[in-house]
This record gives sequence, structure tokens and C-alpha cells, in this order.
Amino acid sequence: MNPGLRIIERDVCEKLSDELDKIGILYRLFSRVKDERSILEKIQRKEKEGNPYCKNGKLIQDILGVRIVTYFKDDIELVKEVLDGKIVFIDEEIDEHELTVFKPKRTNIICEFSNTQKNNFKEVAKSSNKNYYEIIDYTFELQLRTILSEGWHEIDHGLRYKCKSDWLNYPQDERMLNGIYANLEINDSVLKNLFEELAYKHYVSKNWEALIRNKFRLRFHMGALIPEIISAIDNDGNFAKYMTKINRSMILSTLSLADFTFPITVNNIVFFINTFFYRNNEILAITPQNFLNEYALQKSE
Repeated sequence: MNPGLRIIERDVCEKLSDELDKIGILYRLFSRVKDERSILEKIQRKEKEGNPYCKNGKLIQDILGVRIVTYFKDDIELVKEVLDGKIVFIDEEIDEHELTVFKPKRTNIICEFSNTQKNNFKEVAKSSNKNYYEIIDYTFELQLRTILSEGWHEIDHGLRYKCKSDWLNYPQDERMLNGIYANLEINDSVLKNLFEELAYKHYVSKNWEALIRNKFRLRFHMGALIPEIISAIDNDGNFAKYMTKINRSMILSTLSLADFTFPITVNNIVFFINTFFYRNNEILAITPQNFLNEYALQKSE
């Protein structure tokens, strides 16, 4: 594998990871660069399908493939929202649900290389004697999946998508494969609802730390809620109720836009929510200055 392509892969993955680590969501990131065998196989397959690649027409857009696998279903749309604007989306393939059909929903996005990545790719193509670089675009494919559906998509891609003729005369088997995905999709929803219900139970029992962890479902750094915050929430009859009802995606989207980063701890999440959304004076009095400075900066813009 050309080391120049590995440099591009690493640069893309670091950029994506930096943006997602900032908001602390639970995810895994996988990537691959197409090797020559895969490139040639795809070129031949598209020719057989009557949709060939050509220099002045359709180009290969997934020389680099990146998959972000989230632990929870609602984080798919959140990841898309957070990354849109941080990287350039030029095309997307997002399936709509059909109520009477078992069918997987894909969230595949074609993204443009940065200028530096384009220049690196041009150097790779220039130093190579392979003609197929002429039909490769300056793009990579970003796929968004949940962790429960990830294994199914791997099986589907390798054993159905790449060998469609195997399934032509067996619609019931194809429907069964899609039915397995439908069960996984239901489980994705059940998993999210389970944690929302658990968060509410902790609200009722006034276990504020557990409420925060299960409401926001983040990769929290270890550390207990400090006594000053516990006391402030105890004294404020509305703050805990506010946290149970607040839109989690709105909080994390706002966090993604902040100019500063901080460790994702239960204390810092409380400081952030209170500074930007609620304004409890007891909590403001012990809030680190960087939160207050960021809030003042945003209000002045």
C-alpha cells in the first residue's frame, strides 16, 4: 500500500476522531484504503453492470472508506450534524424507511478531501504508474452505523451486495436476511429507551450522578459528582427535572461548536449545561472560568 494513502487515511481519521471525542459520544471508528485488487475488482464489476467508471464521467469515490459505529441509534444523526461543516459533504445516500418492507437503512456520505489531502493524493497518483488513478475522485466514503447493525452490514456487503446473482431466485431468503436487520433495528430503539427510563428512575430516587450518566450516555472520565453540585441540585427543585427533559442532541451539538475543550466528566457536563442553558447561581459560583469565558464570548458575537 502506498504510504501516501496511509497518510491521508490517518489525517482523515484524526480529524473525525477529534470532533467526536470533543463531545464524548460512544463510538468506534474503522477505516480502510482500497488495495489494487479491490480497485480492479470494482472497476470490472461496474463494467459488467453497465455503469463503468471513466475519466470524464463517473469516478471511484471510496478509495478511502471510513465507518463510524455508534453505540446508540440517535447518535447517527448527531454525528452527521456535528461533522457537517467540519468536513465537506458532497453527496449522501440515506435510505427512507418503507413501512411494509424489511430493508436496511444506509447512511453513506461522500466527503471531499481537504486541500492538503488532495495535494497528497495528487503526489501519490503522480508517483504511480497505475492508470486507474485517473478514475479516482478526491473523496472518501463515510458510513454511519450502529454497533448492533455493524455485523449485519458486514455480512450483507460481503455475501449479498457483491454477489447479487446468488439471491435472484430466492426472495424469501432475502426477506429473511432483511428481517434479521429489522430485529436489530428494534433492539437499537429498545436500548436507547432503556437508558432513558433508567435515567428517569435515578431522577425519582435523587441519584443525580447516575441520572447524568444514563441521560447523556457519554464516554465519561471517572470521577464522582462533587458535593457542591449535589447540594445545589438538591436546593433547586427544577434543575434535575430540567436535565431529564432537555434534548441531549441539542446539548452535544452546542458543545461541538464551542471553541474550547474539556474532559467529559459528570461535573463538567453540569457546568456546561448550567452555564449555557440553565444559570443556577450556586453552580455558577463554582464554575471554572473557561466555561464562563466561552459563554461571554458567544453572547458577544
